[in-house]
Amino acid sequence: MSAIKAKSKAETIVSRVLSEQVISIAEAQRELRKTINQQVDRSTIIRWINRGCGGVKLDGVKIGNQLVTSTQALTRFVIARTEKLAS
Repeated sequence: MSAIKAKSKAETIVSRVLSEQVISIAEAQRELRKTINQQVDRSTIIRWINRGCGGVKLDGVKIGNQLVTSTQALTRFVIARTEKLAS
């Protein structure tokens, strides 16, 4: 019998992000600027991916030397942060 190995958290994030509309950090900046009409620094988005904000992390994937996320990941991040603030 072969055991089915459960996906690690990293594998789950990679699968999810890569199956969505992948965007660069610069594109994420532009997307956020359109949405909130305020500039979000590149380092802030990278920090959201690496360390999170208020216990919520932005899903991101490193491909080669480039860090990417997705428009759907940005939406999930904003929803999760809003829910944290509302509770």
